[in-house]
Formats: sequence, structure tokens, C-alpha cells
Amino acid sequence: MRRIYYGIGIFLVIFLSTAGFYGSYRISQLKGQVQELKASHALEAENQTLDAGFYLKDDNGKVHVYRGDGETVYEYTNIQVSSLPEAVQREVEEGKYIKSEVELYSFLENYSS
Repeated sequence: MRRIYYGIGIFLVIFLSTAGFYGSYRISQLKGQVQELKASHALEAENQTLDAGFYLKDDNGKVHVYRGDGETVYEYTNIQVSSLPEAVQREVEEGKYIKSEVELYSFLENYSS
């Protein structure tokens, strides 16, 4: 009878040790996944900030392109504000918003010649 109790005891010790090691392993895996998700989320948030559109502004008579924050110059152009149609001139003087690079380069291509 003692052998059965010892056998059951050894089995329980091995079982609980294995379960503990496996649980510890899974927890460390999950922590790694959480850190990866946080890093990718931070990168995604940074990209959304950078892709927040563009503003066209009048700077000493020329159109300059600013990032979505309105303060960081994205591109200097040689487009004279006075060469634009009056409605577009007013928009640029107020800070014309353009939401994508495709629209931005389309605008620049149309008015840069």
C-alpha cells in the first residue's frame, strides 16, 4: 500500500512540476507577444501621425508643403502663389489641406509648370 501512495505522490510531484514549467513557459510567450503588439501599435500610431495629410501654405509668395502637423516642412516648391487661380490662392493663404500624397503630387504636377 505504501508503494501505491509513493507512486501517486511521485506522479503528482512530476505532474505539478511539469504543469508549473509549462505555465511559466506560456506566460513568457504571452509577455513576448504583448510586447510585440505594443511595439507594432506604437509604430502604427507613429505612421498615422506621419500620414495625417499635408498643408499647402504661402511662404514669401511661394507654395510650401507642410506635414499634417502644419509645422514640419515636407517640401519646398517654386510655385508662385500669384500664378494660381484666385480661389486656390485664398485656400493656400489659409493653409490648404490635402489628405494624401497622391492628391498632393497631382496638385503640384498641375500647378508647377
